Amino acid sequence: MNRRDFKNEPIDGADERILKALFQNARISTADLARQVGLSPPTVAERIKRLEEAGVISGYRAQIDFSKLGRGLTLMIRARPLPGQMSEMIRAINDTPQIVKCERVSGEDCFIARAHVRDVVEMEEVIDRIVQYGATNSALVQSVPVPLRHLDLYEV
Repeated sequence: MNRRDFKNEPIDGADERILKALFQNARISTADLARQVGLSPPTVAERIKRLEEAGVISGYRAQIDFSKLGRGLTLMIRARPLPGQMSEMIRAINDTPQIVKCERVSGEDCFIARAHVRDVVEMEEVIDRIVQYGATNSALVQSVPVPLRHLDLYEV
């Protein structure tokens, strides 16, 4: 099988249209997707398979509005471990179920984590699990002026 290397050979316009459509609605049928992007269903299915095999498409997820589930506060936590406490801080972050994402970053802080909590009391509990291993700085998300969006590879 001829696997396409998307690192060395950029995606084409058809792949871009497929990715954008899947980003907007990952549950779209192959037939509807084919109509939307102007290709045949077998061609779309093969392109999706190649994109999955190459790791360009790494999964399909539902977008969840945590505020509808009683977790109306979104918290951004910047964290910097004390010397020798990196693995302990990582463990604490990983073991905190309210934290839904954490990225290791360059700069003054080592981690930026996103958590969804019910109230300020729960926010304090989350921070207390991490702060014992280093410094934290947190902020509540007030709004999301730019929601998660597809990166249009031909516009940048």
